[in-house]
Amino acid sequence: MNFKGKTAIVTGGTGALGSVVAGQFFDAGANIAIPYNSEKSLPNIPKRLVDKKERILLLQTDLTVEDQVNVFTDGVVKKFGTIDFLANTAGGYAGGSEIADVTVAEWDGMMNLNLKSAFLICSSVLRVMRKQKSGTIVNISAMAALSPSAKKGPYAVSKRGVVTLTETIAEEVKGTGITANAIAPSIILTDANKQSMPKSDFTKWVTPEEISQCILYLCSHEARSISGNVIKMYGGV
Repeated sequence: MNFKGKTAIVTGGTGALGSVVAGQFFDAGANIAIPYNSEKSLPNIPKRLVDKKERILLLQTDLTVEDQVNVFTDGVVKKFGTIDFLANTAGGYAGGSEIADVTVAEWDGMMNLNLKSAFLICSSVLRVMRKQKSGTIVNISAMAALSPSAKKGPYAVSKRGVVTLTETIAEEVKGTGITANAIAPSIILTDANKQSMPKSDFTKWVTPEEISQCILYLCSHEARSISGNVIKMYGGV
């Protein structure tokens, strides 16, 4: 795929999945914009991206704060002129309690991290894409959103909200040249997940590279008719 001259926002671009997504977009020719939360995470971005300062924009941004999100998207447009793709990989997991024992703080934490952040970045980016009459949004949901299990309530509900958000956007942008889809992975093969579940069969998990390749395909011209879908990437789980 050739994305030369295009611009991709990759939220969570300093994470295990997002850094791979950013690298693949970059290798396909795209300019990359990454909102990051902490300077400590910046070394996770592939060096080949950081070395090409004319093709990358890094702005410290809290994705749960509306004003900061809007400043970030304004900065992307100012530097690159367009926002063609949003790969929204930011988010996180917390679980272990049944609903009766979940605290309000735990509930709000998952809603803010996974759903509010997705709403704010999608809303801000959509205002740019509507003017362009083109663009692609790919949000990351989760297997737990579609197949809930015990003691993952806040996470599952927040990720199900990402699905509904994506489907709603797809309905609202029909015929405008904009598409919106979500990917629902099972367990992603990352070092952190391996350390937390050391006895698991890692061969059944989905790799960041596989998810990234699906994201890039959904952003390609060949996928222009695909919108409003939730793609299950469960691997062998």
